[in-house]
Amino acid sequence: MRSISIIVKPTLSCNIGCKHCYHTPDERSDRTVMTPEILERLIRMASEEYETAWFVWHGGEPLLLPLGFYKKAIGLQRKYFGRDSHRISNTIQTNGTLIDRRFMDFCRDNRINVGVSFEGPCNNVLRPALRKDAVQKNLDMMARRGHMFSVNATICRRSTDGMIGIYDHFLEKGTALSFSPVMRIGSAGPDMVPDADEYAAQSIKVFEKWMRDPDADMPLMPHLQYVMAALGEPSVSDCAHSSCLTKWISVYPDGSIFPCAKGCPEEYLLCNINDIDRLSDSFSGGSMRRMLSASIARRQKCLSECELFEYCQGGCSIDALSEGSMEMNNGTSCRIFRKVFSHIFKTINSVIDGRSDLTDYNKFVREAILGKLVNPKATSENECPSERIQRIL
Repeated sequence: MRSISIIVKPTLSCNIGCKHCYHTPDERSDRTVMTPEILERLIRMASEEYETAWFVWHGGEPLLLPLGFYKKAIGLQRKYFGRDSHRISNTIQTNGTLIDRRFMDFCRDNRINVGVSFEGPCNNVLRPALRKDAVQKNLDMMARRGHMFSVNATICRRSTDGMIGIYDHFLEKGTALSFSPVMRIGSAGPDMVPDADEYAAQSIKVFEKWMRDPDADMPLMPHLQYVMAALGEPSVSDCAHSSCLTKWISVYPDGSIFPCAKGCPEEYLLCNINDIDRLSDSFSGGSMRRMLSASIARRQKCLSECELFEYCQGGCSIDALSEGSMEMNNGTSCRIFRKVFSHIFKTINSVIDGRSDLTDYNKFVREAILGKLVNPKATSENECPSERIQRIL
């Protein structure tokens, strides 16, 4: 089944200007918004070429656009993908300041998941212009009204020690939570990137607290994704570790297409949507060839040096680029993954091998392990390295 994930940036403007934004202040000052013509062209082209599509509405701050823009988008999806279609899904990633009841009801009625960029008690570290009590009020309102949403907490050097506190805050609220480290992209300077060892140590502490709490009623990412990967069920949504090239694109307000949402340098501009007939045509130019060539070089190096390659698939190309070179590994994101995933892998396999009492763990871990025990999948132990890298790439 051909699938594509499309990160749509209908505006790069933002109402708060987070310190670690993927986009620079100059980029965020651009008031260009996506036209109805570009929006329709994007949705039509996706429907003609792909069986399923995941639309992630990003920015900038996507809620600076009126609700009518998203009503138009849903209408076009129904027109081209089919009414009540299971071929599409939608997520809106927002800073949470502009959420209101009309927006919540619209998302609920159209089954749109909402991701809120928010660090709870540590929010003012990266978002000093944001009133955290106002965002929390909106989250509480969504929870009371039964809306689908999650919180994405970005961790910098100053907030690394606060990860347990952030986890405790959202555990009490029963809110799905994900953690990610600041990378040196866009507005983020090198002093904001967390120390890899310190971040990994705090991330492991959070995992242990979450895993060993039978009452924890919230999914925790990327830790749950790592549990699933350790059990042989990697998550497609974990784009940094799932060979995303040619499977994800990011579309800017003017129709420019980049391979990633992480503020790619101009040299990795693939094309403009107005200049192609099919979305896959964006993958045939020199920018994608250079990116693929550099990524393959890095992955071949990873394959020859690291036993975790089949789980990370060489990591994120844009992260590697931000850390020096797309052809190099062993940067901050690589070291964090190795430490955190290795701990989770050993822990989960110890639980299975020791036949531990699964009631000691939360329901997400219990269900994942039970699923593995009930329906184990065969693995190709005889697959040679060259065959494995070609399959993954």
